[in-house]
Amino acid sequence: MPEYPEYLAAAVFAAGGVVNALLAPHRFSTAVLFSLAVTSAGLGVSARRAGVHDTTINVIAVAALLVALSLGLLLLADGILLVRRYGPQAALLATGAVGCALLAVLALDAVYRAVGGEVFRGLVVAVDAAAGYLSVLFLAFTGYVFVLGRCAPLPGTSHVVVLGAGLDGNRPGPLLTRRLERALAIDAAEAPGARRVMFVVSGGQGDDEVCSEAEAMADYLRGRGVAADRIVQEDRSVNTGQNLRFSAALMGRTAPGHRAAVVTSGFHVYRTMLLARRVGITVRVVGAPTSPTYWLSATLREFAAVLWLDRFALIGLSLLLAVPVATVVFRH
Repeated sequence: MPEYPEYLAAAVFAAGGVVNALLAPHRFSTAVLFSLAVTSAGLGVSARRAGVHDTTINVIAVAALLVALSLGLLLLADGILLVRRYGPQAALLATGAVGCALLAVLALDAVYRAVGGEVFRGLVVAVDAAAGYLSVLFLAFTGYVFVLGRCAPLPGTSHVVVLGAGLDGNRPGPLLTRRLERALAIDAAEAPGARRVMFVVSGGQGDDEVCSEAEAMADYLRGRGVAADRIVQEDRSVNTGQNLRFSAALMGRTAPGHRAAVVTSGFHVYRTMLLARRVGITVRVVGAPTSPTYWLSATLREFAAVLWLDRFALIGLSLLLAVPVATVVFRH
């Protein structure tokens, strides 16, 4: 066995990440491979920390601890704030639960340092590796969301597709209102004299909604001065994939050769891009701003949804983390 197997695994994962980035830069498996590399290297550092008095290693260990503690407290605080504001919804409770889980991992580490034991040590290494890997992967995902959520529409956009979100009665809720205002800003930014963009409002009627999201969006746009003949309603879709497919079909029938921009919330841009590629639609996805208090919870939900999209491939890759974990547990 090599003297530093965790570092060797990290190098292999990093090389795989580079190759994947070159062949399929939009795939989330690239972030998975680099997160595996970082976690494997971290396992190597952690396994040798007791025998190496190196300032750099100690700084890395303290930084990792602070990042985990900060992320756990931030998720817990955000979950509590949102539940108090909007009520005990499952997605909001999950945010606080993830924060509690991360803090529980740190508590488990503290108990191990007080109690010790070889069997307990193996459990702690495995739990720390899984928690560290998921934390690094989530931070990588927030980077994707932050950057891609600021994409601008291409010049000459002919259609703006607005993806639906929750309603407040028969009016758009705050999230959907921001999407509509972003769509209006795209129209206003077109050059003077250029053909005005067409708005495609996409969203069906949920079980708890009094009208379709498309109808509520159309009413909002008309109230903001958009002529009715510039608004196309797509009112059958119930998820993002259907939003994209049904809207593309409408535009294809009425405006061949169109150039479309899809407007959604910034945290939702990356998954929308993945779904558009999956169904073979070429569009530019543009992000609308989100309330800072809601952004973290929404990003966490999107993170889980993106993992679910390619669950078999991503879970298979993630299981490779067992290799460096096993070398740490059984070698030391």
